[in-house]
Amino acid sequence: MLGPLQKTRVMTQYLGIITAYGAVAILAWLAALLYPRLIPASAISGRARRSHRIAAFGGACLVAFALEYARRSSLLFDNASTLLDASNQLIVFLPFLAYIALFGGRGAALIPQTNLLRSLAIGVCLAILALAAFVSSASLSAELPALARSLLQAEIAVVMLKTMLQGLAVAAFLALVADGWSVRVALALAALAIAIMHVPILFESGFSVKWMGTLLLNLAIGLGLLSAVLATRNIVWFLPVYAMMTLAQTHLD
Repeated sequence: MLGPLQKTRVMTQYLGIITAYGAVAILAWLAALLYPRLIPASAISGRARRSHRIAAFGGACLVAFALEYARRSSLLFDNASTLLDASNQLIVFLPFLAYIALFGGRGAALIPQTNLLRSLAIGVCLAILALAAFVSSASLSAELPALARSLLQAEIAVVMLKTMLQGLAVAAFLALVADGWSVRVALALAALAIAIMHVPILFESGFSVKWMGTLLLNLAIGLGLLSAVLATRNIVWFLPVYAMMTLAQTHLD
């Protein structure tokens, strides 16, 4: 059980996360609407038959889940060093990388063919903004020096690698559904996934106005971010934001 002070700290951090991601979603949408050429879009990858792509992505998910189970069961490399830990993460997400390589390359993961550095630079700027919004709204300015020092640790490379691979896997799913069906279907499935993630909390605490409010807020932020990624057809700008927020949360945990 969390004490009152711990609960207050958790809620404050949660507010900071919502504020940070919300600000990024709004700015990304403004860029997509007002300056559509600012963030270069990836090509549509739909040459392969839709059924083949679905089967391949489903197979990649099953193999990745099996590899993650093996990692958690210590059947892969022993996490005795940063390099081995990073190797484990790469092995787990290798099925998704193989899917991307075989079914469209960059386009299958919403990675543009040109102006990658510009996309990355925009993402870094948004990541800095997200961190500033997170720190200010959660009143964590005193944590900044410790967070800056933690960014110099070797373990941070594993966190960054994992977030990048997770982002590519999500992008591959979004591209598959958006190109095979529509953006609306992709967002509907994303909303369903977010709702399912909140089911354990429902069983734990029961249905309440608080649970519904949390669900609706997470839906709004999650769909805002994913819709911005789909509107720009570019995952590169989002990866630094996701990595920065993950690093901040990892440090506070």
